[in-house]
Amino acid sequence: MPQSVTMAVKEWQLGTPETATYCFYDGLRNRLNNRLVSYLLEKAVPNGDAVVVEAGSGPGFASSILNNSGRTRISIALDIDLEALEEARKRDSALPLVVADLRALPFRSESVDLAWNSSTLEHLPEMTSALREMTRVVKPGGRVFVGVPNLFGPLGFERLIRNTAAGVWIGKTFSLAGLSNVLRSVGLSPERHIFYFFRFFVGSVARRD
Repeated sequence: MPQSVTMAVKEWQLGTPETATYCFYDGLRNRLNNRLVSYLLEKAVPNGDAVVVEAGSGPGFASSILNNSGRTRISIALDIDLEALEEARKRDSALPLVVADLRALPFRSESVDLAWNSSTLEHLPEMTSALREMTRVVKPGGRVFVGVPNLFGPLGFERLIRNTAAGVWIGKTFSLAGLSNVLRSVGLSPERHIFYFFRFFVGSVARRD
């Protein structure tokens, strides 16, 4: 989930906590996260001792699942939004949390097996600096996964409402080709892709050579 943007409602929320809308969105998000984690474990986690960073985690639902999967040594939820990480701590007291900016990750170069996010980079004014940082911290042969709203999915209309509150909440949309080009621009090699959550999102697993 994304870095913070100044709005009444954060991108990792839909409605305010304890409301029916918020609870409904949480249910959908849990379904998304479970399926996405299954995909990452199959396609992007190299072994049972992986170091994983969700760079822009929001409240870290998927990071919790990864951390308890038995397939990772550690799965870290990182976000600049302290409120989101406080929600993560309430839900999972054992989840490792880091407060940091995506564009300045506090990890050594080549120290991570998988750096990833979903529904995050589309909210940044310029995403390549964050992608370069994700690439920097990944080991040679490691993976970066990025999932963004699908231009040719149900959110394709976002271009028409981009400057409205709803458009800001959705974020920029991408085609598969557009996402692949951005990944290649920072030296990554896209290997496989997925359309997920009823094709609302497109994601790519890319290798650091």
